[in-house]
Amino acid sequence: MKLYTQARKYGAKITVAATTLALSGMAMAQSTGSDPIGEMLDAVGLSSVTAKVVAACLVVVGIALAFKGPDVAKRVIRKV
Repeated sequence: MKLYTQARKYGAKITVAATTLALSGMAMAQSTGSDPIGEMLDAVGLSSVTAKVVAACLVVVGIALAFKGPDVAKRVIRKV
């Protein structure tokens, strides 16, 4: 039980120290005036991303139509 009490006491001190260190690090990052999320979003070129998404969508639709084509053709032939 003594070991548990010591671990709990020193663990709390380590947690407080780590939290203080993390908060001071975040405060220093804020003082520089840079916005890390904005910088990451600006680094991504949206024109190339848009082109890739549209191409992927066309591929998916093409595959779906390739699977549905024979079924649709059978229905048309049966009705004629």
